[in-house]
Amino acid sequence: MKIVVNKPSLPPYSEFEALAKDIWQSGYLTNYGAVHNKLLDNLQGIFDTKNIALCNNGTTALIGAIKIVALPKKQNIITTPFTFSATAHSIFWADKKPVFVDIDREGFGISPETVEPAIDSDTAAILPVHCYGLPCDVAGFRELSRKTGIPVIYDAAHAFGVEVDGKSLISEGSASIVSTHATKVFNTIEGGIAYFDDDKHCAQFKALTNFGINGGVTDQLGFNGKLSELHAAVGLLGLNQFSNGVLERSKLWDHYHTCFAHIEGLETAEIPSGVRLNYAYYPLKILDHHIDLDVVIKKLAAKEIITRKYFSELLTKMPFFKDASIFGNLVNAEALNNRILCLPIHEDYLYYRDFITTEVLNTLGEYGVTP
Repeated sequence: MKIVVNKPSLPPYSEFEALAKDIWQSGYLTNYGAVHNKLLDNLQGIFDTKNIALCNNGTTALIGAIKIVALPKKQNIITTPFTFSATAHSIFWADKKPVFVDIDREGFGISPETVEPAIDSDTAAILPVHCYGLPCDVAGFRELSRKTGIPVIYDAAHAFGVEVDGKSLISEGSASIVSTHATKVFNTIEGGIAYFDDDKHCAQFKALTNFGINGGVTDQLGFNGKLSELHAAVGLLGLNQFSNGVLERSKLWDHYHTCFAHIEGLETAEIPSGVRLNYAYYPLKILDHHIDLDVVIKKLAAKEIITRKYFSELLTKMPFFKDASIFGNLVNAEALNNRILCLPIHEDYLYYRDFITTEVLNTLGEYGVTP
C-alpha cells in the first residue's frame, strides 16, 4: 500500500450506496436538491452563520468572491507567492491582477506588515491564504481592512473546521473560501464553500453560480457552479466521521512533532495559542540546503511513502506568473522555496507512524541529520 501525502477521507461505501440509491430514485440529481440543502443546513450550524453557499469547487468560489467583493474599477489584488496556483489563477479569471508580497518570517502566509506598504490607489482587495490550515493574522487583517477600506478575501482552502478562540476561521474577512476537494480533510470529492460577511453578497454569489438567475430572472452575469446531489451526499455522510478523523490525525501530528522537533537542520510548524487545527497537512521545514528534497522524495517513494514539496516552486518562479507584479523583496518566501516537505497525514496512517518517521529520519540521516 502506498502511503500518500493526501488520502481522501470517505464514508463507508454502504452508506453512500444507500443515499445514492435514494437520490437515483428521486430523479433529482442537482440544482439545490434535498441532500445539498441538508448539507448546507448542517454546515450553517457548524460555522454558526447563514451566509454560506456551496459550489462545484474552491476555484470557482474564489473567482466569484473576488468578482463580488473586490473594489470595482481597481485592479490589484495583494496576495502570496507561497500557495497553489489556483489562488492567483482566480485573480486573473476575475479580471484583476495579482501583486505578490512577502510572507511573514515566522509563518507561511502574508501578514498585515508585509501587505500594508503595498496598498495603493489601485488596490482592490487583499487575498491572504491560511496555508496548511494555519491561520493568518486575522485580527491584524481585520484592523488593516477597517483602516484602509480594502476588503480581505481569504483563501481558506485548507481550513475547514479550523477555529481561533472558539470561532470558525471561515467566518473572517469580507469573504472566505474553503475547498472541499478530495484531498482536503473534509471533502465532497469536488466542491467548495463560500462565506460572505454581507448577506447580499452571499445572495449574489448564489445567483452567480446559477447562471445569474435571481428569483427566476437572469439579472447578472453567471455560470454553472452548483454542487450536485451525489457530491453533496459524500460531504453529508463525511460530516459524521470528521471529528474522529481530526482526532486521529492530531495523534499522528503529535507523533511527527515528537520525532522531528529539536532536530538540528529541521523545523516543525507550531500551532498558535487558541487555534484548533484540522491537521490537514504536516509541513516539515528542511533548513539544510545541502539536502536535495527531490532525491529525498524519490528515496521515500521507493519505500511507498509519498511526500510532496508544498508549495514549490513559488508562483513568481512559474512561467505563467513570471511577469506578475512583485512589491518589495520575497526574502522569507524564497527561504521556504523547495524547503518544505509535507509528510503523509491521515486517520488511517496511525498504524504506520513508526515506519514513516523511521524511513524519513533514515533518509535525512544520509545527509547528516541526526536526532
